[in-house]
Amino acid sequence: MTRSTALVLATILSTGISTACRRAAETPKADAPSLNVTNWTEKTELYMEYPPLVAGRTGLFAVHLTMLADFKALNAGTPSIELTPEGGGTPTVLRGSPPSRPGAFRVEGTPPAAGRYRWALLVDAPGLSDRHDLGSVTVFPDEASGRAEADKQPADDPAAIAYLKEQQWANEFATAQVRESELRTSIRVPAAIEPLSGGEAVVAAPAAGRFTATSLVAIGTTVRAGQALGSLEPRLSGGDDRATLAGEVAQAQLAIEGARVEQARAEGLLAERAVPAKRVEDARRAVAVVEARLRAAQARLAQRDETLRSGGGAASGNAFAVHAPIAGRVSEVYATLGASYDEGAPLFRIVRTDRVELRVQVPAADAATVRGITDVAIEIPGRPDPLPLRSEHQHDAGVIDAKTGALPVQFEVQNPGGQLLVGQTGTAVLYKRDRVRVPTVPKAAVLLEAGRPYVWVQIGGERFARRYVEIATRDGESIGLKSGTTPGDRVVIRGAYDVQLASAAKGLPAEGHVH
Repeated sequence: MTRSTALVLATILSTGISTACRRAAETPKADAPSLNVTNWTEKTELYMEYPPLVAGRTGLFAVHLTMLADFKALNAGTPSIELTPEGGGTPTVLRGSPPSRPGAFRVEGTPPAAGRYRWALLVDAPGLSDRHDLGSVTVFPDEASGRAEADKQPADDPAAIAYLKEQQWANEFATAQVRESELRTSIRVPAAIEPLSGGEAVVAAPAAGRFTATSLVAIGTTVRAGQALGSLEPRLSGGDDRATLAGEVAQAQLAIEGARVEQARAEGLLAERAVPAKRVEDARRAVAVVEARLRAAQARLAQRDETLRSGGGAASGNAFAVHAPIAGRVSEVYATLGASYDEGAPLFRIVRTDRVELRVQVPAADAATVRGITDVAIEIPGRPDPLPLRSEHQHDAGVIDAKTGALPVQFEVQNPGGQLLVGQTGTAVLYKRDRVRVPTVPKAAVLLEAGRPYVWVQIGGERFARRYVEIATRDGESIGLKSGTTPGDRVVIRGAYDVQLASAAKGLPAEGHVH
């Protein structure tokens, strides 16, 4: 047990002990039977302990009132109990007193004649007027019959956990009513965040050379498409530098001029029958060869100049500028200032992050439902709530993966603010068009024990029972249940850990007493 856990447990134990002792000291008769009732309205929760009602005998009612707005004790006002004969007639009203301490009130009075009554507890406080209708109650003719009837009441659930009102008011605590509602159905599948198709680029060296830049781009930098990242100065030892190529063009131009002069001279001599025709054919062939050599040299020079221009050539005309081919964030930097690289060597990796791809693995049994997906969310470790996603396009190959036995499905999603990180994994929640009407609880009510979901149900003002549940569907902050609870139950949505710790104090005298 950690030190913080021990401190919390000690607080709960000490609170329960002091409260139980205080209640015991205020009890007029230790062995008097005690009944209790718990009731909720939209405004308050009532937990009242009282003895069997006996005609002509003064009864003392311990009233605990909780404000449902914040689940704290009501600390002002007065309660009163109204008993109206079931057959009709004038009600008897037993008036209470202001709180002896926050949340704890006393109503003391004599019940009317024996019989059946409709009874209610009324609350009158500054800014608050409330009424708890409690159904029917019996006023007994004598104490013995009242005690006999009290003994027939079912015993408390031995597995229930006592968590006193004083503890609830002192700690963070809240409950919510189980309601039947219509929720979207969904499937939960493994998911990963990947770059979009075409949303990832490795910037490679366009030619062999030395990398230079004013400053080296850092990992995480956001770059624009076409933004200069640096330049590569070609190696001068090779024969592909511009000066060499330009020299080859000049040599070819001089050679073609000489070949054409020789061709013209041979044609003139042939006209005078001074040379054979073969010499003219040789001269023409020589011109064609030199012209081809000139065209090749010009093409090599033009290709290099075009490469430089398309890469943003430097003013010197002899350096390759390295540009970002896409907009995104620099995820890897392989380049080093001043280092030499071969053509094709990777320099940078850029990934688009404003839009990413959610890749999910849908089990083969659910593959037929993927065409009916309406909304998508992802649960990521470390985030308390699923993150809704805006999907713009969904696609799949229609082929089950032989290794996983699942259908890979991709969703192109917006990623404002970069909340999703490429390479991140989680659980995707795929909402279908189908809806189901089920008992529903807030997500905060469902806890896990060894992988089994459960909730704490408030079965009385100060008693709680663990109920294992079966989850039918999850829809945002709501969870639909197949079993374990019914509409009208109240489940703990805040303070469940304190209720769990209170189970260690089951030996305390937590029975309610009049005070």
